[in-house]
Amino acid sequence: MALETKETNETKPLSCKSQWSWQLKLWKSRLPVVVVPLLASLRNLAEERRLAGPLAADGFEPPARTVSGLPREASYCVEFALLCGLAASTGTLQLPFSVTWWLILLAAFVLETDLTVGVATVLSLSVLLGWYGVRLRHPHAVMALWGGSRGGSAAPKDGLMWLCWQAWDLVVHLLPGVLMLYWHGPSLSRGPCVPAGIAAVAASLPLNMLWLWSLGGSLPTQPGGTWAVRRRLWPWGLRLSETNAVYGVEPLLPDGAWGWIFGSHWLVCAVWAACLTLPRDVLLAYSVFMGHGLLWLPFTNAWWTVFLIAVFSSGVGPYFRGIAACCGATTAIGWYGTQMLVPYALPCLLGVWIFDPVERRAPTWVSSRILRLKGSNAVINLLRFGDLFLHFFPTLTAMILFRGDISRGSALASLPCNLLYLASTRSTKFADTNLIYRVTPEPPAYVWTFIYGSHLAFCGCVFLACCARELVDGVAIA
Repeated sequence: MALETKETNETKPLSCKSQWSWQLKLWKSRLPVVVVPLLASLRNLAEERRLAGPLAADGFEPPARTVSGLPREASYCVEFALLCGLAASTGTLQLPFSVTWWLILLAAFVLETDLTVGVATVLSLSVLLGWYGVRLRHPHAVMALWGGSRGGSAAPKDGLMWLCWQAWDLVVHLLPGVLMLYWHGPSLSRGPCVPAGIAAVAASLPLNMLWLWSLGGSLPTQPGGTWAVRRRLWPWGLRLSETNAVYGVEPLLPDGAWGWIFGSHWLVCAVWAACLTLPRDVLLAYSVFMGHGLLWLPFTNAWWTVFLIAVFSSGVGPYFRGIAACCGATTAIGWYGTQMLVPYALPCLLGVWIFDPVERRAPTWVSSRILRLKGSNAVINLLRFGDLFLHFFPTLTAMILFRGDISRGSALASLPCNLLYLASTRSTKFADTNLIYRVTPEPPAYVWTFIYGSHLAFCGCVFLACCARELVDGVAIA
């Protein structure tokens, strides 16, 4: 069906095919048969790797499993080309992305190489998060199992058929995904490792994008616009929700659900790569900032948590303490700079975080007495003095205590902390942070740009200063 294009370049969702293709019918009916032998083989492969691993008697890392004895680099190139071909072909045939995952599992079963097994493991986590995450929020998405509106005779017409599809889902999605993660994924003993390591994570990252591009190329073209828009190349000419042409879910899922389905894959790859490459100190600091963002707690709370861990925990290293110092400086710069730009920010926050909770939760005889003080200049000045012990003196203490841990690495690690916090709040722009702080009237957009930009500018300047100092010290020694 041709797309109706408006002048605003907005498109209506594509309608899905009326019935299943023969390829999908064959796939759905035959897939459960191969689950047991495939999983048995992959389990044996995991056991062989464990016995030949660093814990074996010789104490050496096992040799890499490659294609037909090729050198590792050449084998990785061949395998990556195969993986890309599988993703592109399933997208072109308008088959679900779970079919891509299963074909990669079959490739891992046949080849038994590190890269294909590693990619299959990473995709297992992203498929489980995407599929069961969207089902948790939108239960009617389960109809994608039988092809949704194009399932025809496969759609459940009674309770028995419904139970059969639920069992099919457990056997084909949940069981293989969980077992792959258990056998080949991270654990307390192995850490975040995966066969082929960072190469497997990097090879996994573009696969759902290749699937998207191939799917867009197989859909009807639309008139006007650039070549990417006409050929429906995501993100220019294809919306994520239009992939429903493959799944046939009705009513159509909201854009946020499709964002979760595809974004969870990129999130898995990013987090896994970070766990494989970043020091534990940096991961711990990032976890604190992102955790507070997920809980919609102020950035200052996140910094205080980092500061207290740095002071009282002996298990953290110089990177963590350096992050506490750098982020402490930017917290003070952002807070007191905001008070200069928006003088009403402090009185408003005092009302939001002190007086309003007292009015809602305290007994009437208590709240009535406290609320009489609201708006008093003497009280505001007293609380402004108390704020020095919340922002100024603690951040100054952090910079003094941990000044020796400020380095090029800690400054670079501090750089994305506020952006990770922002991303964790699921905000799309800087000003959305005010949904947490609730300053009224809404501060101008440039205030939020200053808050986030000052952090990036300060950490960048510290990084450059440390690089310059190391360069000068190196020249002096020479």
